[in-house]
This record gives sequence, structure tokens and C-alpha cells, in this order.
Amino acid sequence: MFKRLRNKLILINLGITSFVIVVVFATIYIISTRSAENRPVKFLDSPPDVVFSDEWENTMRDAIRAEKEASARELLIILIVSGIAIEIVVVLISYFLAEEAIKPVKDAYNAQKVFIANASHEIKTPLAAISANLEAADITNNKWISNVALETEKLVNLNNQLLTLARTDLMTDTQITEVNLGDLLEKTLDSFSPRLKQKTLTKKITLDKNVKINAPDFEQILSILMDNAVKYSDKKISVALGEHRLEVSNDGTKISKDKLAHIFDRFYQADKTSEGVGLGLSIAKSIADKNHFKLMVKSDKLTTFILEF
Repeated sequence: MFKRLRNKLILINLGITSFVIVVVFATIYIISTRSAENRPVKFLDSPPDVVFSDEWENTMRDAIRAEKEASARELLIILIVSGIAIEIVVVLISYFLAEEAIKPVKDAYNAQKVFIANASHEIKTPLAAISANLEAADITNNKWISNVALETEKLVNLNNQLLTLARTDLMTDTQITEVNLGDLLEKTLDSFSPRLKQKTLTKKITLDKNVKINAPDFEQILSILMDNAVKYSDKKISVALGEHRLEVSNDGTKISKDKLAHIFDRFYQADKTSEGVGLGLSIAKSIADKNHFKLMVKSDKLTTFILEF
């Protein structure tokens, strides 16, 4: 995120500088060349008693014209080289200034991630105690206690998502192992079987070799995409695993382009009536970015999430 912001600042500075350089240097070149063209030839102002032949005058004019053209070319080369040198200096200075400009934002963002991680960890203990006491309470058919238990479960899930998101942001190391993704996919899909009773799941696996990858992270991304597909599909879900590519599709309502642009934003929900708080896809995107995967989405007849790894 901060790399994109830094690069954007550098490009803005570079664009403004390039525009100024082009305008100034073009003005210098035009004024200089026109001034040279309009400069009178001195030998034509010689005393009346000095007479030059037409052939000699034409030769001198050609020589002067050639000299002016050579000078114009040299000026152009000097301006181009100078412009490139200035651009290089601007890039270096812009990089330094951009890093300094985003440093407070980066520090505040990192502090926020640490706070969320610590707060979520501290909240986890009392939530676990509340859940345990609700389970142990000998109260049946009490709608108020049932409501408390339901809302507590939602709060536990939200806290777990926040904790996962914070940990994902803070972690930099990835555990790479050689794994059979086909088997991992089958195991993950089996865990969703109870939720697929009224839906049709189609799977296609063309990857027939082990790959080196962070298996837990891949499995978590797959679980999030499957959970999203189960929530929003009407009847059909399809999963395709190929070499360096995973696709999870569902036949739910088409997502408009303006909503697709924010689909991975934290706390964003394309469907405001759905359950959840809009963190699942954000977590998947953070995990994908951490592993240098590319997570994309497209929506036409089907809504398809594409993971390139």
C-alpha cells in the first residue's frame, strides 16, 4: 500500500517537472533558433568599395546556414541531456521526500495494526469466558439468553477476523513447503459439505504436481473465497485449480463495476443486507499480498475470484 502511495507521489512530481522542463526548454530552443535565423550576416554590411562575387556569397551563406543548423542540433542535444539529468535528480529527490512524507502515515498505520492485534487478543479472553458461562448456564428456552449467545458468537467471529487481519499485516515471513494443492483443495471443500445441501458444487483440478507454497495461507484464502461463494450463490458454485491459478465462481447477483472497485476494502459490503462485517475478502487480499499472490475479481454471468500464485 505504502509503496503504491510512494510511487504515486514520485510520478506526480516527475510529471509536473517533466511538463515544466518541456515548456521551458522548448521555449529556449525556439527563441534561440529564431534569434540565430534572424541575425544579419556581417559580411553583407562590408564597405561599398568591397565587392564579393555571387558564387562566394552563396558559399558563405551555405556555410553560415550549416553552422546555424549544427548549433541548433548541439543546443537540442544539450537540452535533452540536461532534461534527462534533471529528471534523474528529481526522481531521487522525490523518492526521499515521498518516503519522508509517508513516514508519519506509515508509523500511525503500524501503530494501529499493533493496537488492533493487542486489543483483539485482550478481548478474546473475556469473550471466551462469556461463551463458556453461557454454555454452562442451565437455562433452556430463554430467548434473551439465546440472543446474548448469538450476539456473543458474532462478536467472537468479528474479534477473530480482526486478530487474523492484524496478524497478517504484521507478519512478514512466509512458511514455504512443498504440498499437493489438489489434496488440500479436496480437504477444504469437504469441510463445506454441510453448507452445500441445496447448492451444486463443480470442481476441476488440472494441477497434478506438488508446488512450493505457504499451504496454511493458501488454505485460508480458499476457505474465505468458498465462504463468500456459499453466502452469495443462488444454486451453483464452481472451483477450478490449475497451474499457478485458482478460480472460485458463483452464480449469485452480478456485482456492479463501482462496487467491484471496493470489494477488497476493509469493512466494505457490496450487499448491505448480508451477514458479516466485510472483513473476509480483506483478509484474503492481505494474505495474498503478503505471499506476493495476485487476487482479482470479475463479475458478469458469474462472479469469479481469481488467485494467481
